[in-house]
Amino acid sequence: MNTIKCKQCGTEIEISAALQGQVKDQILAAEHRKHEAEMEGLRQSLEQQLKRETSAATQRAQQQLEAERQLVRQQAKTELDIERQRIAAEANAKQKNAAMQQDMTLKALQADAAAEKEANSQLRQQISELMQQLRESNQARQNAELEAQKKFAAEEEKLREQLARDADERQRLKIMEKEKQLQDALKVNETLQRKLQQGSQQNQGEVLELDLEAKLRDEFPFDAIEEVKKGARGADIKQIVRNGRAADCGTILWETKNGKWQPAWVGKFKQDIRDAGANVGVIVSQEMPTEMGDMKHLEENVWVVCPRLAPRLAAALRITILQVAAANQMSAGKDAKMEALYQFLTGPEFRHRVEAIIENYTILQDEVEKEKRAYALKWARQERAIRAVIDNTIGMYGDFQGITNRALPTITTLELEEEVELDALPEVKVQASLLP
Repeated sequence: MNTIKCKQCGTEIEISAALQGQVKDQILAAEHRKHEAEMEGLRQSLEQQLKRETSAATQRAQQQLEAERQLVRQQAKTELDIERQRIAAEANAKQKNAAMQQDMTLKALQADAAAEKEANSQLRQQISELMQQLRESNQARQNAELEAQKKFAAEEEKLREQLARDADERQRLKIMEKEKQLQDALKVNETLQRKLQQGSQQNQGEVLELDLEAKLRDEFPFDAIEEVKKGARGADIKQIVRNGRAADCGTILWETKNGKWQPAWVGKFKQDIRDAGANVGVIVSQEMPTEMGDMKHLEENVWVVCPRLAPRLAAALRITILQVAAANQMSAGKDAKMEALYQFLTGPEFRHRVEAIIENYTILQDEVEKEKRAYALKWARQERAIRAVIDNTIGMYGDFQGITNRALPTITTLELEEEVELDALPEVKVQASLLP
């Protein structure tokens, strides 16, 4: 029999085996919870201690790193101060050495002056020593000048090659400039010849008409190009379009204008088209309005175009007329086909075809202008580079002449015609420039 004793009153109480097991389990559970609580507290304590140690270690590392940085800065500053002191000491030593040499020279001269009074033998000895020093100094100067001349000879050879290349480039540019001037003069001459040949406004119009007539004859040799006589009512040129069998398929009426654009031309030209029974009419105007561009379809069957694009428009209109004529021969319903032709000529498809023809020429013209601008920019960059090379070459030549006291050979292309002579400068200054 198992008993337990009360802690308060000391009475023993019997317990069964089952109760004993429950009590044991409760005690074990309590001990387990207590152990887990102790472990959790210990874990938290260890984590806090680890955080404090990590923070302290990080702080110590940062302090150590900052101290090392301060040490490096201090070492660099110390080395810099030492280097500055060394450089200052060397400069001071050189100054002292130069001053000492000057003092020694002055004392030697004073001693020579005093010795001259005492004994001629001592004077001759001192003069001999001074002459020896002078010869050594002259020899050192000559060696330095010889070395400088050798270096300058190499630089001069490079300079001559560069100047030769520059001269060739300048000659090429001059030739190009002369060619451009010649081309400009030829253009001006051609302009003057055109003005002289054209004469009055009426003659200019006749020239435009003749030029258009010649172009149409060259482009369309199978068509009948008829000139309307002066004084006769109607347009200037009548083009009768013919197919490969020499059959008349339609008529294109041409009117040339050389003056300022006038809207009244359109009304009169429409009447001329009706009177002539033409399929389409084209006004070739030397001065096109800005809003019309180089070519524009006005109203009904009237077109306006600049002289440059007149042959291309004629080709497009001619193809359309031939196609319509072929369709009329193959099928009935002439009125319906004429209406279709009119719809086609006034519709967007025909305009797109003509614009596609014009765009091929305008694209080529734009590419030519772009190439002109690109070459002009390239030539400007090359000219600036050549100017910089010439300026630097002249500056280097002047530096060498100043260093050698103009002892180098003179390059006449880099000198003025009248220059100030500097060869008469005292030789003492030249020798002083050779001192360290």
